[in-house]
Amino acid sequence: MKKDLIAKNLSTLKKEILGAHLVAVTKYSPVEDVVMAYEAHQYDFGENRVQDLSEKAQVFNDLGLNKVKWHFIGHLQSNKVSALLKIPHLYAIHSVDSLKLLEELIKRESDFTGSELKLFFQVKTSKEEEKTGFESAEELDLAINLIQGRAHTKLKFFGLMTMGTIRTTEFEAEASRCFKDLANIAQNIEKKYNLKTRLKLSMGMSQDYKLALAAGADYIRVGSAIFK
Repeated sequence: MKKDLIAKNLSTLKKEILGAHLVAVTKYSPVEDVVMAYEAHQYDFGENRVQDLSEKAQVFNDLGLNKVKWHFIGHLQSNKVSALLKIPHLYAIHSVDSLKLLEELIKRESDFTGSELKLFFQVKTSKEEEKTGFESAEELDLAINLIQGRAHTKLKFFGLMTMGTIRTTEFEAEASRCFKDLANIAQNIEKKYNLKTRLKLSMGMSQDYKLALAAGADYIRVGSAIFK
C-alpha cells in the first residue's frame, strides 16, 4: 500500500537526519498522499505555489488536521503575499529573497492570523542567474536591520536558506560549498548582531540533503524520497 511506503520512507529519513527537521515537500503530490504522511506523524510540509498550498491547507482544515505546519518554500511574488498570509497553520516562509519582498510582508502582516511567522532569508550562494536571493552582506544587513528594528511584530527573522548549484559538473562539491558558505554567513550575522539564538539553516533537498546535514542543516526540504 502507498500509505505503508510513505510511512517507511519517512521513518528511514527521520533516522538519518537525527536532530534536523524534515520538511516534506508536497509540490508534486496529491493531497491524499499528504494526509497519509500526516497520519504517519509527519507534520511539517512544504509547498512551492501559493494556490496549491491554499488548496491543501483547506482540505487539512476541513479534516481537522490541526497539528500541520505549512512551510512556503517557492519563489513568492509580492502580489501573492496577502493570500499566503491568510492560509491557516502557515508556519514559515523559507524564501524571503529581497528587501522588497520583506517590505511587502511587513505591509501585509495584519493578514497573518497566527501568533508567529518564521522567516528564512534566501541567500544566493550559487551565484546562478536564474536563482533569486540576497547576494551581498549589504543587502542582508538592510533586511536584518528592518525586521530587527520592529517591535510587537509577528514576523521573526528565524534563519537563512540556500540551494546548491545546479548547472555544474561538480554537483557534490558545489553543493557542499554552497551549504558551508551559508553556515559561515549565519555565524557572521550572529556575531555582528549579537543574536541570542542561533540562526536556523534551511538547505538540502532530495538529491543533496546528506551534504547539507554534514554542513549543519537544521531544516531539509525533501519530496521525491518520500512520496515517489
